[in-house]
Amino acid sequence: MINTNNLINPISSNKLNTNEINFFSGIPDLYFDDQNPLTLKQSEFYDNVKFPNFDDIEDFGTLLGKSLNSIFVSKIDNEIPYHSEILEAGCGTGQLSIALSRYNRRIHSIDLSKGSLIEGKQFIDKNEIKNVQFYRMNIFNLCFPNNYFDIIISNGVLHHTYNPELAFNKLSEKLKPGGIIIIGLYHKYGRIVQNIKQFFIKIFGEKLKFIDKRFSDTVSEKKLYAWFKDQYYNPHESKHSFSEVIKWFKKNHIEFINSIPFNFNFNDKIFDKKPIPNKNKLFLKEISLMFDRSQIYEGGFFVMIGKKS
Repeated sequence: MINTNNLINPISSNKLNTNEINFFSGIPDLYFDDQNPLTLKQSEFYDNVKFPNFDDIEDFGTLLGKSLNSIFVSKIDNEIPYHSEILEAGCGTGQLSIALSRYNRRIHSIDLSKGSLIEGKQFIDKNEIKNVQFYRMNIFNLCFPNNYFDIIISNGVLHHTYNPELAFNKLSEKLKPGGIIIIGLYHKYGRIVQNIKQFFIKIFGEKLKFIDKRFSDTVSEKKLYAWFKDQYYNPHESKHSFSEVIKWFKKNHIEFINSIPFNFNFNDKIFDKKPIPNKNKLFLKEISLMFDRSQIYEGGFFVMIGKKS
């Protein structure tokens, strides 16, 4: 048992007694089942894969340096205000959470996978990072108060759930008015080339790994293993479009701010408000993602950013 007074985040009392919580390896276990078998299947899958792993990352400085090589991470790190309350939903081993933990931010990181969370907890303990708190928690049964977080990030997660729109709705409830939500999803067209690769690799096996350019990168075998399993043997994935997510935004009183790659300019701030592209331009842009090299390399991925009214 663990006293919640020792935790860095407020736990809502609507699901449990806040005085005592079960925990494993120092991590509060606040998992409540949603009665959908896919949720447990994903939990077991990422217990094995532990994506992304900490192989070749020795300390906080190494992790920060590697993370900030990503323009996306660098941008949000520069623009998230000091002292923000941040929720990362589907944190995996917590590398993004840890990278954002500077500037007196308080990071609240949830995932289904005990194995992934334990790796993240070991890293923050070793590096004496005090403002990141890991929890095992179900995105469909969140134990936080409504209207609490300044920033919510769920990058590459919702498309592995049984109902991405419902998961988005649940997250939106926890975002305070004026707060920013950032979600990354597989794209309906940008993912097509990756789906073709999946088809052939499932038929012919790992001998066709060379068709994925990731395997020509100079990275560790553990990282390649995690990428390969996540991309080619994940129990479930769904694909989405800009227009679909805009509908999610409207239903949850989320104002569109920006998107990658649809209307983001690398010279601008990522939280600068952009106009929604008109239907014709949007249709052409979405179709063009099938042939975009960076989309193919990343597996067909897009990011949507909104602000709660």
